Amino acid sequence: MVECYQPLTDSQWQGITPWLPLQRKRRLSLRAVVDALRYMCRSGCQWRCLPAAFPPWSAVYYYFRRW
Repeated sequence: MVECYQPLTDSQWQGITPWLPLQRKRRLSLRAVVDALRYMCRSGCQWRCLPAAFPPWSAVYYYFRRW
């Protein structure tokens, strides 16, 4: 088992892309959004405490609520 957070691999990303919506309001990388959501689940951090490497917390929260 992995002890720390690791971003999605290319094969994992290809496995989940068929279930993601194609039409989007915002021009963000959905892969970065999914990585941010996985980071939050792994670390238990608050929305506003997402590291700067991820998209803004409000955009991640938008997709979380929509999905």
